[in-house]
Amino acid sequence: MKKSDTEQIRAANRADLITALRVYGPIARVELGRLTQLSPATVTAITAELAEEGVILTRESPEARQGRGRPRVLIDLNPDRGCVLGLKLSINEVRLMLGDLKGHIVAESVVKVKTQSLDENSLNAELVRQADQFIDAHPGYRERLVSLGIAVQGFVDTHQGRVVWSPALNLRQANLTDALAEHFGCPVELANDANCIAYQIRRQPQHADTQNFAVIMIGYGVGGGLIVNGDVYSGHFGAAAEFGHTKYSHEGPQCACGKRGCIEAYIADYALYRDASAVMEVAATDRRHPSEKQMQKLTAKAREGDAYLTGLFTQAGRVLGYGIANLMALMSPERVVVTGPGIRAYDLMEAAVHEGIEEALVPELVGQATVEAWPWSEDMTGQGIIALALRHFR
Repeated sequence: MKKSDTEQIRAANRADLITALRVYGPIARVELGRLTQLSPATVTAITAELAEEGVILTRESPEARQGRGRPRVLIDLNPDRGCVLGLKLSINEVRLMLGDLKGHIVAESVVKVKTQSLDENSLNAELVRQADQFIDAHPGYRERLVSLGIAVQGFVDTHQGRVVWSPALNLRQANLTDALAEHFGCPVELANDANCIAYQIRRQPQHADTQNFAVIMIGYGVGGGLIVNGDVYSGHFGAAAEFGHTKYSHEGPQCACGKRGCIEAYIADYALYRDASAVMEVAATDRRHPSEKQMQKLTAKAREGDAYLTGLFTQAGRVLGYGIANLMALMSPERVVVTGPGIRAYDLMEAAVHEGIEEALVPELVGQATVEAWPWSEDMTGQGIIALALRHFR
Protein backbone atom coordinates (compact mmCIF):
# COMPACT_ATOMS: atom_id res chain seq x y z
CA MET A 1 0.00 0.00 0.00
CA LYS A 2 1.34 3.44 -0.93
CA LYS A 3 2.02 5.96 1.82
CA SER A 4 -0.51 8.31 0.24
CA ASP A 5 -3.14 5.54 0.43
CA THR A 6 -2.41 5.01 4.12
CA GLU A 7 -2.70 8.74 4.77
CA GLN A 8 -6.00 8.92 2.92
CA ILE A 9 -7.41 6.00 4.91
CA ARG A 10 -6.28 7.56 8.17
CA ALA A 11 -7.80 10.92 7.18
CA ALA A 12 -11.09 9.20 6.30
CA ASN A 13 -11.10 7.32 9.62
CA ARG A 14 -10.41 10.53 11.49
CA ALA A 15 -13.28 12.27 9.69
CA ASP A 16 -15.63 9.35 10.50
CA LEU A 17 -14.72 9.55 14.19
CA ILE A 18 -15.27 13.32 14.31
CA THR A 19 -18.66 12.96 12.59
CA ALA A 20 -19.71 10.17 14.98
CA LEU A 21 -18.69 12.26 17.98
CA ARG A 22 -20.76 15.13 16.60
CA VAL A 23 -23.82 12.90 16.38
CA TYR A 24 -23.43 10.64 19.43
CA GLY A 25 -21.01 12.34 21.83
CA PRO A 26 -20.24 12.19 24.66
CA ILE A 27 -19.54 8.50 24.17
CA ALA A 28 -17.16 5.78 25.30
CA ARG A 29 -14.37 4.71 22.94
CA VAL A 30 -15.69 1.18 22.73
CA GLU A 31 -19.08 2.46 21.53
CA LEU A 32 -17.39 4.81 19.11
CA GLY A 33 -15.54 1.87 17.61
CA ARG A 34 -18.76 -0.12 17.27
CA LEU A 35 -20.56 2.74 15.53
CA THR A 36 -17.74 3.49 13.10
CA GLN A 37 -16.66 -0.16 12.70
CA LEU A 38 -13.06 0.85 13.36
CA SER A 39 -10.70 -1.31 15.36
CA PRO A 40 -9.95 -0.47 19.03
CA ALA A 41 -6.35 0.28 18.09
CA THR A 42 -7.42 2.74 15.38
CA VAL A 43 -9.91 4.47 17.69
CA THR A 44 -7.33 4.74 20.46
CA ALA A 45 -4.62 6.14 18.16
CA ILE A 46 -6.83 8.72 16.47
CA THR A 47 -8.60 9.88 19.64
CA ALA A 48 -5.22 10.30 21.35
CA GLU A 49 -4.15 12.48 18.44
CA LEU A 50 -7.39 14.49 18.65
CA ALA A 51 -7.00 14.93 22.39
CA GLU A 52 -3.45 16.24 21.96
CA GLU A 53 -4.75 18.78 19.44
CA GLY A 54 -7.50 19.87 21.80
CA VAL A 55 -10.23 18.67 19.44
CA ILE A 56 -11.80 16.32 21.99
CA LEU A 57 -12.41 16.46 25.71
CA THR A 58 -12.80 13.62 28.20
CA ARG A 59 -15.32 13.40 31.00
CA GLU A 60 -16.53 10.82 33.47
CA SER A 61 -19.75 8.95 32.77
CA PRO A 62 -22.86 9.61 34.90
CA GLU A 63 -22.21 6.35 36.76
CA ALA A 64 -19.10 7.95 38.28
CA ARG A 65 -21.13 10.72 39.86
CA GLN A 66 -23.51 8.15 41.31
CA GLY A 67 -20.66 6.08 42.80
CA ARG A 68 -21.56 2.85 41.00
CA GLY A 69 -18.58 0.72 39.94
CA ARG A 70 -15.61 1.77 37.88
CA PRO A 71 -16.56 4.82 35.81
CA ARG A 72 -16.23 4.79 32.05
CA VAL A 73 -14.40 7.67 30.42
CA LEU A 74 -16.50 9.42 27.78
CA ILE A 75 -15.07 11.54 24.98
CA ASP A 76 -16.70 14.46 23.23
CA LEU A 77 -15.83 17.17 20.76
CA ASN A 78 -14.51 20.42 22.18
CA PRO A 79 -17.12 22.89 20.87
CA ASP A 80 -14.68 25.81 21.15
CA ARG A 81 -11.97 24.23 18.99
CA GLY A 82 -13.45 25.64 15.77
CA CYS A 83 -16.50 27.32 14.30
CA VAL A 84 -18.30 27.83 11.00
CA LEU A 85 -20.38 30.68 9.62
CA GLY A 86 -23.65 29.78 7.92
CA LEU A 87 -25.73 31.98 5.62
CA LYS A 88 -29.26 31.12 4.56
CA LEU A 89 -30.55 33.13 1.61
CA SER A 90 -34.28 33.68 1.28
CA ILE A 91 -36.28 36.22 -0.71
CA ASN A 92 -34.82 39.61 0.30
CA GLU A 93 -33.46 38.20 3.55
CA VAL A 94 -30.25 36.64 4.82
CA ARG A 95 -29.96 34.67 8.05
CA LEU A 96 -26.45 34.50 9.50
CA MET A 97 -25.48 31.80 12.01
CA LEU A 98 -22.39 30.87 13.97
CA GLY A 99 -22.00 27.16 14.61
CA ASP A 100 -19.56 25.58 17.05
CA LEU A 101 -17.55 22.43 16.38
CA LYS A 102 -20.41 20.23 17.63
CA GLY A 103 -22.76 21.79 15.10
CA HIS A 104 -24.79 23.83 17.59
CA ILE A 105 -25.95 27.28 16.49
CA VAL A 106 -24.54 29.63 19.14
CA ALA A 107 -25.51 32.99 17.62
CA GLU A 108 -27.69 34.18 14.76
CA SER A 109 -29.08 37.29 13.12
CA VAL A 110 -31.54 38.03 10.32
CA VAL A 111 -30.93 41.01 8.03
CA LYS A 112 -32.89 42.45 5.15
CA VAL A 113 -30.97 42.32 1.87
CA LYS A 114 -32.51 43.12 -1.51
CA THR A 115 -31.51 39.78 -2.96
CA GLN A 116 -33.89 40.13 -5.91
CA SER A 117 -32.58 43.51 -7.07
CA LEU A 118 -28.80 43.11 -6.75
CA ASP A 119 -26.47 42.03 -9.53
CA GLU A 120 -23.88 39.32 -8.87
CA ASN A 121 -21.05 41.65 -7.82
CA SER A 122 -23.29 43.74 -5.58
CA LEU A 123 -24.81 40.67 -3.95
CA ASN A 124 -21.39 39.17 -3.22
CA ALA A 125 -20.16 42.48 -1.79
CA GLU A 126 -23.24 42.66 0.44
CA LEU A 127 -22.81 39.09 1.66
CA VAL A 128 -19.17 39.77 2.54
CA ARG A 129 -20.15 42.98 4.34
CA GLN A 130 -22.92 41.32 6.34
CA ALA A 131 -20.73 38.32 7.21
CA ASP A 132 -17.94 40.66 8.35
CA GLN A 133 -20.23 42.69 10.56
CA PHE A 134 -21.81 39.60 12.06
CA ILE A 135 -18.60 37.81 12.95
CA ASP A 136 -17.02 41.03 14.27
CA ALA A 137 -19.98 41.32 16.65
CA HIS A 138 -18.81 38.02 18.22
CA PRO A 139 -15.18 38.46 19.31
CA GLY A 140 -12.94 35.42 19.20
CA TYR A 141 -14.81 33.54 16.48
CA ARG A 142 -12.99 34.88 13.40
CA GLU A 143 -9.72 33.29 14.60
CA ARG A 144 -11.44 29.89 14.92
CA LEU A 145 -13.29 30.02 11.59
CA VAL A 146 -12.99 26.71 9.72
CA SER A 147 -15.34 27.28 6.80
CA LEU A 148 -18.54 28.97 5.63
CA GLY A 149 -21.77 27.49 4.33
CA ILE A 150 -24.49 29.00 2.15
CA ALA A 151 -27.98 27.50 1.89
CA VAL A 152 -30.36 28.68 -0.82
CA GLN A 153 -33.52 27.52 -2.55
CA GLY A 154 -33.44 26.45 -6.18
CA PHE A 155 -30.99 24.79 -8.58
CA VAL A 156 -27.52 24.80 -7.06
CA ASP A 157 -24.29 23.63 -8.67
CA THR A 158 -22.42 22.59 -5.53
CA HIS A 159 -19.26 21.69 -7.47
CA GLN A 160 -18.84 25.14 -9.05
CA GLY A 161 -20.29 27.16 -6.18
CA ARG A 162 -23.01 28.56 -8.42
CA VAL A 163 -26.71 29.20 -7.95
CA VAL A 164 -28.10 28.18 -11.33
CA TRP A 165 -31.57 29.50 -10.53
CA SER A 166 -33.30 30.50 -7.30
CA PRO A 167 -36.59 32.24 -6.45
CA ALA A 168 -34.54 34.29 -3.96
CA LEU A 169 -32.52 35.90 -6.77
CA ASN A 170 -33.11 37.55 -10.12
CA LEU A 171 -29.83 36.07 -11.31
CA ARG A 172 -28.83 32.88 -13.03
CA GLN A 173 -25.47 31.13 -12.86
CA ALA A 174 -24.38 33.36 -9.96
CA ASN A 175 -21.18 32.41 -8.15
CA LEU A 176 -21.67 33.09 -4.44
CA THR A 177 -18.65 31.28 -3.00
CA ASP A 178 -15.48 32.77 -4.46
CA ALA A 179 -15.77 36.24 -2.93
CA LEU A 180 -16.44 34.88 0.56
CA ALA A 181 -13.69 32.27 0.24
CA GLU A 182 -11.15 34.89 -0.81
CA HIS A 183 -12.18 37.35 1.91
CA PHE A 184 -12.17 34.87 4.79
CA GLY A 185 -9.44 32.59 3.51
CA CYS A 186 -11.34 29.33 4.04
CA PRO A 187 -13.60 26.93 2.09
CA VAL A 188 -17.21 27.84 1.35
CA GLU A 189 -19.87 25.13 1.04
CA LEU A 190 -22.90 25.93 -1.15
CA ALA A 191 -25.98 23.73 -0.88
CA ASN A 192 -29.61 23.57 -1.83
CA ASP A 193 -31.78 24.04 1.28
CA ALA A 194 -33.41 20.62 0.87
CA ASN A 195 -29.98 18.95 0.82
CA CYS A 196 -29.19 20.76 4.06
CA ILE A 197 -32.31 19.29 5.62
CA ALA A 198 -31.55 15.81 4.26
CA TYR A 199 -28.07 15.93 5.78
CA GLN A 200 -29.43 17.19 9.11
CA ILE A 201 -31.99 14.36 9.26
CA ARG A 202 -29.24 11.88 8.36
CA ARG A 203 -27.34 13.08 11.45
CA GLN A 204 -30.20 12.26 13.82
CA PRO A 205 -29.45 9.11 15.85
CA GLN A 206 -32.65 7.38 14.70
CA HIS A 207 -31.59 7.77 11.05
CA ALA A 208 -27.83 7.48 11.43
CA ASP A 209 -27.92 3.89 10.15
CA THR A 210 -30.20 4.66 7.19
CA GLN A 211 -27.90 4.65 4.19
CA ASN A 212 -30.33 5.45 1.37
CA PHE A 213 -33.32 7.72 1.71
CA ALA A 214 -35.01 10.73 0.14
CA VAL A 215 -36.20 13.93 1.76
CA ILE A 216 -38.95 16.04 0.22
CA MET A 217 -39.37 19.57 1.52
CA ILE A 218 -42.68 21.29 0.87
CA GLY A 219 -43.32 24.94 1.61
CA TYR A 220 -42.89 28.06 -0.51
CA GLY A 221 -41.41 25.71 -3.12
CA VAL A 222 -40.85 21.97 -3.27
CA GLY A 223 -37.31 20.65 -2.90
CA GLY A 224 -35.66 17.29 -2.62
CA GLY A 225 -32.56 15.81 -1.09
CA LEU A 226 -31.00 12.38 -1.57
CA ILE A 227 -28.82 10.46 0.84
CA VAL A 228 -26.99 7.72 -1.06
CA ASN A 229 -24.57 5.39 0.73
CA GLY A 230 -24.82 7.60 3.80
CA ASP A 231 -23.94 10.94 2.19
CA VAL A 232 -25.67 13.73 0.29
CA TYR A 233 -25.86 12.91 -3.41
CA SER A 234 -25.46 16.02 -5.56
CA GLY A 235 -24.98 14.41 -8.97
CA HIS A 236 -22.47 15.04 -11.74
CA PHE A 237 -23.35 18.74 -12.10
CA GLY A 238 -24.06 19.30 -8.40
CA ALA A 239 -27.79 19.87 -8.84
CA ALA A 240 -29.40 16.47 -8.25
CA ALA A 241 -32.76 15.77 -6.56
CA GLU A 242 -34.76 18.73 -7.87
CA PHE A 243 -37.90 16.81 -7.00
CA GLY A 244 -40.25 19.78 -7.28
CA HIS A 245 -39.28 20.36 -10.90
CA THR A 246 -39.99 16.86 -12.12
CA LYS A 247 -43.20 16.73 -14.13
CA TYR A 248 -46.69 15.60 -13.23
CA SER A 249 -48.39 16.90 -16.40
CA HIS A 250 -46.95 18.63 -19.45
CA GLU A 251 -50.12 20.74 -19.67
CA GLY A 252 -50.31 21.62 -15.98
CA PRO A 253 -50.19 25.01 -14.24
CA GLN A 254 -47.14 27.24 -14.50
CA CYS A 255 -44.32 26.71 -12.03
CA ALA A 256 -42.12 29.45 -10.54
CA CYS A 257 -39.27 28.09 -12.69
CA GLY A 258 -41.21 29.14 -15.81
CA LYS A 259 -42.17 25.65 -17.02
CA ARG A 260 -45.56 23.98 -16.77
CA GLY A 261 -46.76 20.92 -14.92
CA CYS A 262 -43.97 20.64 -12.34
CA ILE A 263 -44.90 18.89 -9.12
CA GLU A 264 -44.18 22.18 -7.32
CA ALA A 265 -46.89 23.91 -9.35
CA TYR A 266 -49.50 21.77 -7.54
CA ILE A 267 -48.06 21.49 -4.03
CA ALA A 268 -46.09 24.62 -3.14
CA ASP A 269 -47.61 27.31 -0.93
CA TYR A 270 -47.75 29.79 -3.80
CA ALA A 271 -49.53 27.21 -6.00
CA LEU A 272 -52.17 26.39 -3.39
CA TYR A 273 -52.75 30.07 -2.60
CA ARG A 274 -52.93 30.96 -6.29
CA ASP A 275 -55.52 28.26 -6.98
CA ALA A 276 -57.55 29.20 -3.89
CA SER A 277 -57.60 32.90 -4.81
CA ALA A 278 -58.92 32.08 -8.28
CA VAL A 279 -62.32 31.00 -6.93
CA MET A 280 -62.63 32.53 -3.46
CA GLU A 281 -61.74 35.67 -1.60
CA VAL A 282 -58.51 35.37 0.33
CA ALA A 283 -56.36 37.97 2.08
CA ALA A 284 -54.70 40.46 -0.22
CA THR A 285 -51.10 39.48 -0.86
CA ASP A 286 -48.50 38.95 -3.50
CA ARG A 287 -49.85 35.58 -4.63
CA ARG A 288 -46.32 34.39 -5.36
CA HIS A 289 -45.28 34.82 -1.72
CA PRO A 290 -48.08 34.00 0.74
CA SER A 291 -47.13 34.34 4.39
CA GLU A 292 -47.15 31.52 6.91
CA LYS A 293 -50.14 33.18 8.61
CA GLN A 294 -52.08 33.21 5.34
CA MET A 295 -51.27 29.56 4.67
CA GLN A 296 -52.34 28.62 8.19
CA LYS A 297 -55.70 30.32 7.58
CA LEU A 298 -56.10 28.49 4.27
CA THR A 299 -55.35 25.18 5.97
CA ALA A 300 -57.79 25.94 8.79
CA LYS A 301 -60.59 26.64 6.28
CA ALA A 302 -59.95 23.29 4.62
CA ARG A 303 -60.13 21.52 7.97
CA GLU A 304 -63.44 23.27 8.64
CA GLY A 305 -64.84 21.46 5.60
CA ASP A 306 -64.51 23.88 2.68
CA ALA A 307 -65.03 21.52 -0.24
CA TYR A 308 -62.90 23.41 -2.76
CA LEU A 309 -59.92 23.78 -0.44
CA THR A 310 -60.20 20.17 0.65
CA GLY A 311 -60.07 19.21 -3.01
CA LEU A 312 -56.95 21.32 -3.53
CA PHE A 313 -55.09 19.57 -0.72
CA THR A 314 -56.32 16.18 -1.91
CA GLN A 315 -54.99 16.93 -5.39
CA ALA A 316 -51.70 18.10 -3.91
CA GLY A 317 -51.42 14.84 -1.97
CA ARG A 318 -52.11 12.74 -5.03
CA VAL A 319 -49.48 14.61 -7.06
CA LEU A 320 -47.01 14.20 -4.21
CA GLY A 321 -47.83 10.48 -4.14
CA TYR A 322 -47.07 10.15 -7.85
CA GLY A 323 -43.76 11.92 -7.34
CA ILE A 324 -42.84 9.66 -4.43
CA ALA A 325 -43.78 6.63 -6.54
CA ASN A 326 -41.30 7.79 -9.18
CA LEU A 327 -38.61 8.09 -6.51
CA MET A 328 -39.37 4.58 -5.28
CA ALA A 329 -39.22 3.14 -8.79
CA LEU A 330 -35.95 4.90 -9.65
CA MET A 331 -34.08 4.86 -6.35
CA SER A 332 -35.60 2.13 -4.17
CA PRO A 333 -34.92 4.11 -0.96
CA GLU A 334 -35.28 2.68 2.54
CA ARG A 335 -37.57 5.56 3.44
CA VAL A 336 -38.99 8.83 2.14
CA VAL A 337 -39.21 11.71 4.61
CA VAL A 338 -41.65 14.57 3.95
CA THR A 339 -40.99 17.79 5.84
CA GLY A 340 -40.93 21.59 5.45
CA PRO A 341 -43.41 24.33 6.41
CA GLY A 342 -46.03 22.68 4.20
CA ILE A 343 -46.16 19.75 6.61
CA ARG A 344 -48.75 21.90 8.40
CA ALA A 345 -51.35 20.43 6.01
CA TYR A 346 -50.00 16.89 5.63
CA ASP A 347 -53.02 15.44 7.46
CA LEU A 348 -55.18 16.82 4.63
CA MET A 349 -52.94 15.18 2.00
CA GLU A 350 -51.72 11.95 3.57
CA ALA A 351 -54.49 9.61 2.42
CA ALA A 352 -54.19 10.93 -1.15
CA VAL A 353 -50.39 10.56 -1.00
CA HIS A 354 -50.74 6.81 -0.38
CA GLU A 355 -53.47 6.52 -2.99
CA GLY A 356 -51.20 8.21 -5.54
CA ILE A 357 -48.34 5.84 -4.70
CA GLU A 358 -50.59 2.80 -5.13
CA GLU A 359 -51.97 4.12 -8.44
CA ALA A 360 -48.52 4.84 -9.88
CA LEU A 361 -46.53 1.81 -8.72
CA VAL A 362 -46.75 -1.86 -9.56
CA PRO A 363 -48.03 -3.71 -6.46
CA GLU A 364 -44.70 -5.42 -5.82
CA LEU A 365 -42.99 -2.05 -5.19
CA VAL A 366 -45.66 -0.56 -2.95
CA GLY A 367 -44.71 -0.66 0.72
CA GLN A 368 -41.02 -1.39 0.21
CA ALA A 369 -40.11 2.09 1.50
CA THR A 370 -41.49 3.81 4.57
CA VAL A 371 -43.06 7.23 4.02
CA GLU A 372 -42.95 9.43 7.09
CA ALA A 373 -43.74 13.04 7.98
CA TRP A 374 -41.00 14.85 9.88
CA PRO A 375 -41.95 17.78 12.15
CA TRP A 376 -40.74 21.06 10.72
CA SER A 377 -38.38 23.44 12.47
CA GLU A 378 -36.89 26.62 10.97
CA ASP A 379 -33.57 25.58 12.48
CA MET A 380 -33.26 22.48 10.26
CA THR A 381 -31.87 24.28 7.22
CA GLY A 382 -29.46 26.30 9.35
CA GLN A 383 -28.28 23.28 11.29
CA GLY A 384 -27.88 21.39 8.02
CA ILE A 385 -25.67 23.98 6.34
CA ILE A 386 -23.61 24.28 9.53
CA ALA A 387 -23.15 20.48 9.53
CA LEU A 388 -22.21 20.42 5.83
CA ALA A 389 -19.67 23.22 6.33
CA LEU A 390 -18.16 21.35 9.29
CA ARG A 391 -17.15 18.53 6.95
CA HIS A 392 -14.19 20.74 6.05
CA PHE A 393 -12.84 20.32 9.58
CA ARG A 394 -10.44 17.38 9.54
